[in-house]
Amino acid sequence: MAASVLLRSRPRVLLAAVLTLWFLVPAVGNSVVTGEAGGALGFHAASWLVIAVLAGQLLHDPWSIKDALARHFFVFLVLALVIVAAFLASRTSSEGGGMLLLVDQILAPVLFFLLLIANSVRHPGLIKMLRSLLLLLVAVVCAIAVAQWLNGEALFYGSGFRTQYWFNPETQRWMGTLDQPLALSLVVCVTAPLVAGLKRNSVQAVLLVLMIVGVLITQSRVGLAVVGVSVVLVVFFADRKPWVKAIMLAFLAGVAMVVMSSPLVVGVSERLADDTGSAQARALALEYFLTRWADYAVAGQGIGSSYRVAVQAGLETSFENPILMYSIDFGIFFAVLYFGLMLVLLLRNSAWHEYRGLTLAGLFAVVIPQTYSSLATRSVAGIVVWTILAMVVIAGDEQRALRRARRAELAAAVGQARAPAVPMGR
Repeated sequence: MAASVLLRSRPRVLLAAVLTLWFLVPAVGNSVVTGEAGGALGFHAASWLVIAVLAGQLLHDPWSIKDALARHFFVFLVLALVIVAAFLASRTSSEGGGMLLLVDQILAPVLFFLLLIANSVRHPGLIKMLRSLLLLLVAVVCAIAVAQWLNGEALFYGSGFRTQYWFNPETQRWMGTLDQPLALSLVVCVTAPLVAGLKRNSVQAVLLVLMIVGVLITQSRVGLAVVGVSVVLVVFFADRKPWVKAIMLAFLAGVAMVVMSSPLVVGVSERLADDTGSAQARALALEYFLTRWADYAVAGQGIGSSYRVAVQAGLETSFENPILMYSIDFGIFFAVLYFGLMLVLLLRNSAWHEYRGLTLAGLFAVVIPQTYSSLATRSVAGIVVWTILAMVVIAGDEQRALRRARRAELAAAVGQARAPAVPMGR
């Protein structure tokens, strides 16, 4: 709260701090910052900061918040409806109660989305600032993941990671300072297209190589495929001369050959050869859900209840899909409303704009979280997804404002041309 007051006139610093906290402090290490390991006050430090920043902005510049709500009234109405439904489902169900998950993965990210849109009008250039910050943070966590792979240990928050059932250093799947390897894969996938907007070839090349290595360390098959596509598209859509693109492609192809002959690919190769029943587990989870979907058509059993349902069903994993998990948690209607809104935001704001790779990043932000439990776990996933969507929406707002200005100029020019000439007096 003190930071939100002292820096109330510089909201970008606080918004950047929110993202930085989620990238550098995983949920398992949150107590290092907040002093709270769990309970009612165990929200992530970044969530507390979002609430403090919102309070500060309401006191210092409430008109920016009101303007953002007015411009996107139905968007925030739907989000408010989903949040209320999730809260009531958790409070009225004897089986629910995952309020930490509700705040960290839904409420705080949505409020952050609101703050970004509110600050975009008074502070131009927000998209480029967020792009640079996200790419820097992804580079940092990828570098930490490389160090973890080389040393064979977590390096940071080791005691917290050792409490997680999935954590096993022998698998050599690492995550930097994020909460799971797949969380690292997610942030790499959704930010990789943004590299196309950078100006320096050397920076683009270094980031792309680091992202490829980072995804290999996570051993994510989906992540590897997505990053591979992103690398090609980044080179093709970058604002470069053809011969420069050819050199970059040749360089990246050479790097790929070196990487593919290194020990980095061992883990992914093993998972491609044997997915250890992952696909079958997902199929069983979907089959179980489809036979009981009517139980969750409108109301769910509370945030986090999907994990309990998975155990009762005898599944070896969770439902591994946030739509299914949110459907069980607070109802199919509201889950479809929530994720459907994400898709609508992307489609409505995907028209041409100056930010290369942003539309593709938005598509990945909507689609890739559906490949694992992502938004149904306490991790960086929620804040990253809503940050990318905010960037997409801001780009759409800017494009619409530009079109309105051009139409106004055209109308003024036509009006002047049609105005009758005033006869001069004798």
